[in-house]
Amino acid sequence: MKKLFLSLFILFTAVGFAFAQVDEELPSGTIVNFDGFENGNYWIWAGFDWDQYGTHKISTGANLSMDWASEGRHSLELTMEAMDESSSKSAVWFYDGTNDLTGARYLVVDIYNPEDYTYNIAAVVQATSSWNWCQGPTYSIPKGVHTVVYDMSNYTEKMNDVRRISIASDNWAVYNKESHIYIDNIRFIK
Repeated sequence: MKKLFLSLFILFTAVGFAFAQVDEELPSGTIVNFDGFENGNYWIWAGFDWDQYGTHKISTGANLSMDWASEGRHSLELTMEAMDESSSKSAVWFYDGTNDLTGARYLVVDIYNPEDYTYNIAAVVQATSSWNWCQGPTYSIPKGVHTVVYDMSNYTEKMNDVRRISIASDNWAVYNKESHIYIDNIRFIK
C-alpha cells in the first residue's frame, strides 16, 4: 500500500511539474490588476462552516499584512492550523464578488512561503450562476518568494461572469505547528 501511495505521489508530482510555470517569464498579453491588498481585505478563509461540503478545512485566517509585499505595502497572510496525522491538510481562502474578466487567459499570483515546508497551491475560479469550476494546475511552492502562473485558457468563455476566486492548499505531509503563507499582486493576463 505504501508503495502504491508513493508511486501515485511521484506520478502526480511529475505531472504537476510538467505544467509548472513557477518563477518563469510571464506570458505575453495585457495585465489586469485584480488585488494588491492596498485597498482593504475582501478575502475570507474557509473554516468549520465548510465541513458540510467535505473534509474539514484547516484555514484559520486571511489578514492584511505588512510583513512582506511584492508590490505596494500590503499582502494577504493566509494562516493554517497544524497539519497532524489526522488533519485533512486542506485549506481554502476565497474572494466572492461578480467580476467581468472577459478574455482572461492566465491568473498570476506572487506567493511568499516563509516556512520550512512545501505547500501545494491551486487557484480556482468559479464562474456563472452555475458556479462552474475552472481550476489551473496545482504547484509545489517551496520556501521563498515565487510568481505562479495558472493557465485558465480552457475557461475563457466563462470569464465574463466570475463569482468566486479561491486559493487552495492541499498538502500531504505533517506540519505540527500553525503555519502561514503570503499572497500578493493577483492579476490576470488577457
